[in-house]
Amino acid sequence: MFKFNQLENIHLEITNRCQASCPMCSRNIHGALENPLIKNQDWTITDFKQILTTEVLQQLKGFYLCGNFGDPIINNDLIDMCGYSRDINPNLYIRIHTNGGARNTDWWKKLAKALPPEHNVIFAIDGLADTHSLYRVGTDFNKVLENAKAFINAGGTAEWAFIKFKHNEHQLLAAEALAKEHGFARFTYKDSARFVATEQFPVYDAAGNTTRYLEPPTGSKINLITQDVIDNYKDIVDASEIDCYVTQTKEIYIDAYKKIMPCCFLASIPYNYAAANDATKTIRLEIEQQYADLINDLGNTNALEHTVQSVIDSDAWQTVWNKYWGAEKLITCARTCGVNKLSKPKDQFIEHTEL
Repeated sequence: MFKFNQLENIHLEITNRCQASCPMCSRNIHGALENPLIKNQDWTITDFKQILTTEVLQQLKGFYLCGNFGDPIINNDLIDMCGYSRDINPNLYIRIHTNGGARNTDWWKKLAKALPPEHNVIFAIDGLADTHSLYRVGTDFNKVLENAKAFINAGGTAEWAFIKFKHNEHQLLAAEALAKEHGFARFTYKDSARFVATEQFPVYDAAGNTTRYLEPPTGSKINLITQDVIDNYKDIVDASEIDCYVTQTKEIYIDAYKKIMPCCFLASIPYNYAAANDATKTIRLEIEQQYADLINDLGNTNALEHTVQSVIDSDAWQTVWNKYWGAEKLITCARTCGVNKLSKPKDQFIEHTEL
């Protein structure tokens, strides 16, 4: 694992709160009940300054505000965090991923002014007015577009990110044209990677009744976790060669609870809710045990109690991966960064257009 003086990027989850209820998000149980494992947490500007010190910010190439569960624009101190970071290192590249449905246009104009010249705000807009909210439940297409336009017109650089489903695939070209019309710098699209055991994902109402189903787009190559995979997952993991992505990008992840981890995939493990009849329950239980063993070996990585440098340069952080990428391979690492995958996320295969 790389040392602190090689650190280049940080992925930050400055809040795990979100005003939307996307059915496939781990914050929600099929878009209805809230995940009981997630307790709302927000960073303050004081937390941010204590963790991302002048020393840390000056050596970074950039940071990414996204996380596993929250939307960064919900954090009330986001603009102050961006301005503080820009003042210390004007060459930072800051990326923010958001559904864009919160705040008013004045707030978005202020965000554009607070960001350094090199930045990108990625708006998740999955369709047009009649389809967008079928997945981005709790957001309004017209308000998102209005916020994005205010940000762009104030000098902000924005990207339209479109997740394809069966219900919106026919609108891809129209959405791309609209993105160009409104000044988005980039248009990206991808298939959802969150279909696990079936190609019909149920969406529930507040009472727990199924109201409809999400389906993948036509011709989508969904790598479902079949019963054969479940039965043979140990052999699949053993055969995997793990090539950790963050060792290449020189990146760490810090979650809403201020815990430093290598990546968002490992950090999400204790908060992923699974129903009692989940077909992958056996695998999930082993993943949770592996996570507990890993944390026991790593020790306390809370960034308010230990500096970023002391965690990264610790003997545990530098050596524990020999164990968990070798003789006791982490299923999560094999799945996300292994040659043989159980269900590899497709984020890196995003198609895009510069507009």
